[in-house]
Amino acid sequence: MESRILNTGGDETMNRTRPWYRWRPAPAGSIAGILVIAGFALTGVSWWFILLAAVGTVGPGYLRELGWLRDQDEFQRRASHRAGYHAFLVTAFAAFLAIAYTRSGERHLQEPEELSTFFLALMWFTSLWSSLVNYWGARKTAFRILMIFGAVVGVFNILSNLGDPLGLLMQLLVTTLPFFLFAYLSRRWPRVAGLLMVMTAGVAVSYYFTHFERLNLLTKACTAVLVAGPLLASGIALLGWSQEGVEPPGT
Repeated sequence: MESRILNTGGDETMNRTRPWYRWRPAPAGSIAGILVIAGFALTGVSWWFILLAAVGTVGPGYLRELGWLRDQDEFQRRASHRAGYHAFLVTAFAAFLAIAYTRSGERHLQEPEELSTFFLALMWFTSLWSSLVNYWGARKTAFRILMIFGAVVGVFNILSNLGDPLGLLMQLLVTTLPFFLFAYLSRRWPRVAGLLMVMTAGVAVSYYFTHFERLNLLTKACTAVLVAGPLLASGIALLGWSQEGVEPPGT
């Protein structure tokens, strides 16, 4: 059984050595992606359309578990289950933390209807991140995601501060440059970069939650997942990186 899994993984690794522009999504993945995009795009008409995104997100998984969709080999199935388990670990801890926070005193969440949005974002982000690490490996995932997030945050800062050159400079130095700096360090000194990223994410989240009183807790939590999440996840992945490990050549 183990040899079959290893051989399957080897075949999958050989397939992943092809250039990115020759990659073709599976039919199930294409349909699921279209449903997710359509679901979010149509929420402006009615939030009931978010159920299309739900079908696109979990539908293929249901079909695979029922045995009606057989588009994954054993290597891919194990990777998918591993990503799901990681999402459970992170989301379950967040749920216990929310219970402790709300029931340890007279605390009430503002806009509690946003709680489902937070848990969905956290679960989705964790599952996606685990899948990327399994495909690219820790260093490649950290480098590429940090570069992407750095570019996105940089563009956002530029568009938001076009009339304030000094503010733009400060935003780029404080909230944009670190992504590119850590991306560079992840290539040279992965574990050192991982430790610095975990520490930076912790400081940023602590500062963010203790300031900006005008924002409610759930808004802060969702923002932390999207902004500090890549730093924290990259740092944890790099801290566990081993030079002796073989990273899949997903280039």
